[in-house]
Amino acid sequence: MSQFSVFESTVVIHLPVHRVWELLTDWSAAPLWMPGIATMHSDDVQLRVGTNLIYRVGGHERRYEIHDLIENRLLVAHTSENPDGLSYRFDLKDDAGYTEVVLQVAVINPDLGVQECEELARSVREAEGDMLDQLRFYAEQAP
Repeated sequence: MSQFSVFESTVVIHLPVHRVWELLTDWSAAPLWMPGIATMHSDDVQLRVGTNLIYRVGGHERRYEIHDLIENRLLVAHTSENPDGLSYRFDLKDDAGYTEVVLQVAVINPDLGVQECEELARSVREAEGDMLDQLRFYAEQAP
């Protein structure tokens, strides 16, 4: 099994795409909308494929790695703790001056059985299922 879908979520944010992209990629502000994240920073000032995003959650340091990127349109980050990691795909689309954001979360390259993937997916959905709602709330309140 190469990928196991966890969830997909869509929101419309009442801001233009370029502004939503700025807020989505403002790593220091990630704790304001990403569940459980205490801090986040990038290991590179320039956002590009291969950039590591270092974050703290539950007292532990973890990493995301940028795997795909199209400025103002697409951001794909994978957790890098183990081969049974997670993929977070953010697609941004202009919607009459507003921004439609689609988030797809998946277990990637799992060495897990289907039941174990389902348990992991359920846990991630419970913890992060409202992530886009939190992003929308943060974005629409941001200065």
